Amino acid sequence: MRTTFQRGIALALAYVVLPNATFAATAVPLDELVKRPYLELSEQAPDFSFTHEQLEAFRKDLARQRKAEDERLRKEEKDLDSKLKDLRDQLSSLNKETSSDTPAAAATRQRVHCEILSLEKTQREKRVERQTGMPVSFDNKLAKVDLIERWPALKQGIVKTIADGKARQRIHGDVEDIGVRKGEPNQEKDIKLGEDALKDLKLHSLMPREVDNKDIKNYVQTMADRVAANSDVKVPVKLTILHSEEINAFALPGGFLFVNTGLIDKTATDSELAGVVAHELAHVAARHGAKLTKRANVANMLYQMAQIAVMIGTGGFGTIGTYYLFQAGFLGLGLFLDLSLLGVNREFEAEADQLGAQYAWKSGYDPRGFITFFDTMASEKGYIQSASFFRTHPPYFERILSTLSEVEYLPKSTDAAIDSSAFHKMKTALTEELKQEKQRTKDAPSLRREPPCPEENKDKKDKKDKLSDAGSCFVCAATE
Repeated sequence: MRTTFQRGIALALAYVVLPNATFAATAVPLDELVKRPYLELSEQAPDFSFTHEQLEAFRKDLARQRKAEDERLRKEEKDLDSKLKDLRDQLSSLNKETSSDTPAAAATRQRVHCEILSLEKTQREKRVERQTGMPVSFDNKLAKVDLIERWPALKQGIVKTIADGKARQRIHGDVEDIGVRKGEPNQEKDIKLGEDALKDLKLHSLMPREVDNKDIKNYVQTMADRVAANSDVKVPVKLTILHSEEINAFALPGGFLFVNTGLIDKTATDSELAGVVAHELAHVAARHGAKLTKRANVANMLYQMAQIAVMIGTGGFGTIGTYYLFQAGFLGLGLFLDLSLLGVNREFEAEADQLGAQYAWKSGYDPRGFITFFDTMASEKGYIQSASFFRTHPPYFERILSTLSEVEYLPKSTDAAIDSSAFHKMKTALTEELKQEKQRTKDAPSLRREPPCPEENKDKKDKKDKLSDAGSCFVCAATE
């Protein structure tokens, strides 16, 4: 794995790659190429020589693989159903034997309880894996196939447009006027919508605890203010940093920006974090959430939350169970939020990527930071880890194209910020904050059921992507 320094150097060198540089990439099979980062593929794509028929055949193969994976996961869920039935049959037999448990029967009951809870946890993970994680893995591969096929010609068209002096005629092409251009009017009308959504989230205890560390808050707030000042946002940005392992960030209409500690921890450079912040503020500036959302959608969101809360089995929302739900990492707020409230659809995501690249550039950050972070998430091993991130930031080819195109159009800067010592100082503070939060949650009130599950399998709780792990109790893992 490359170090942060190496990633920063690689990102900087990307600006000076010779346009006629050749790569021995055509000999690499497509199933290996789709594992490479988007930026790397965009540089190498002109030297590939795949035919349209070869690419179509690979797309069909991916479709077959996806279908096979779906069938495999469904079968595993069905097998778990069968195992759960057998365990509950054991409980039924125990209950028929005597009116009260002997010590031996009590020990057997405890073992069966823990096995049931563990299998239920695995079953829930399988469902999230099949419904959310696995599809985006294949969508990322398809987006990279599209990039290989279409980017060379599109890049040539951009070069010609710039040479012909028509770059500013594209949509949002007046980048030198950011901050004074008209932008989307009536942004202030969205504040009430964002406030209502936030009120509902808090009312039903669906917001993780806020971070109160001044070093972390000040750094991210300063970055958000810097990006907002160099954007088309016309409303105050109200930042909240949430204690959540979930790797995600989102913005509600009206300038309410939320960034999870999991996302900050995952970013490797200033430009990556700034790219995410700029993307979210682009949704605010373009009023995407307000355009898609009516008050009824917030009610629908709450109904969706209730459904997921039942699926997770924490006893519903509005209880202490919700707190533990967020500690599960991949089952966080990103799976709750109604995508219309966040302004997420194919058209708006592509526009937010274009505007986000512009705002990052105008703020002095390398505009490719969002792509490098997107690449990081796309290369995550296992289907689960990036499930919530890609649910709220879907891997459409159009959005990769939008960002790459905008980077080509934007005036090149020799001093764009990629990394800084201040960023790493903040990350050091975050590391300490996460240690303290881990201890705090360990000492928090417990949902541990009696009799408690055995502790010998507790080390398995961190293997979130190894879904065959059925040895640790879900509630025990949540409370550790």
